Amino acid sequence: MGSAAPLAEVVTDSARDGGTFGCAVIIPAAGCPCAQVEAIRPQLADDDCLVVVWNGPRTGAHDCAASVLHDSRSAAVWLEYPAKMGAGAARNMGVEWLSGRAEVLAFADSDDIAHDDWLAELRKGLANGRLDLAGGGLEIFSGGQWDVVLPGEDFWYRQAVYGSNCAITREAWQRLGGFSTRVGTCEDTDIAWRAAGIGLRVDIVPTAVVRYNLRHGAAEWRQRVTWGRSSVALLRAHSLPLSRHLPTLPALISDKRSHGLAASAVIAGLGQFAGQLAGKVLDARSDMA
Repeated sequence: MGSAAPLAEVVTDSARDGGTFGCAVIIPAAGCPCAQVEAIRPQLADDDCLVVVWNGPRTGAHDCAASVLHDSRSAAVWLEYPAKMGAGAARNMGVEWLSGRAEVLAFADSDDIAHDDWLAELRKGLANGRLDLAGGGLEIFSGGQWDVVLPGEDFWYRQAVYGSNCAITREAWQRLGGFSTRVGTCEDTDIAWRAAGIGLRVDIVPTAVVRYNLRHGAAEWRQRVTWGRSSVALLRAHSLPLSRHLPTLPALISDKRSHGLAASAVIAGLGQFAGQLAGKVLDARSDMA
């Protein structure tokens, strides 16, 4: 984890008092988190904490900070970093600020909207000792209807979770060392795989749902290219053969059509496949260096 000091740190008195939290919700943000904050704030208990880690340009950030901290019944923290660092690294910084004070760590993204019972459902299995890492589903609008997509077994290997909807116990987090910054945007799949690899209990909670906004057109293409490149880094980090675990183009398009996690199955599939090719080129160059 990193240790860079934030450009700004604004904390409510209840977050400063040195006590422990039942649960801390960490939201990495490079865009306005206010709608997500308003969805999550009523779900927090008095001994919970909300941590928003802003990482990016400062335009509009301070208005968002006021919204995060305003009228907060639970502890609230605003950390501001001047440069975009990626969701995984930003989550790590939020957890680092907590210094082990939260029994459960939950993660949500700034551009999603949590369902009213999201946090209660997500933390239930962790609080009763049944799970070490829990993941929820994404509600998406595709094909003219709303559907909930659950994370599956990624790349024919192990169960994955979505970084935008997951929670972990303090003990499990300490054993795993947080989200990896070496696997691009596959840090969520990576932490689930590493958790399972050391015998931690990983499972999906279908009733813990956040509403997810699919990207469209060029934005979807760029996102999926990044996912494809990251998948190569992920498989390499776990010493898995690319030939066996990287999906083909027809498989990618078929998966997007069947699971619905794409505005356009063709754009998403082609983008991810292009990213895989780029990732393999970079991987080959690093092997030659």
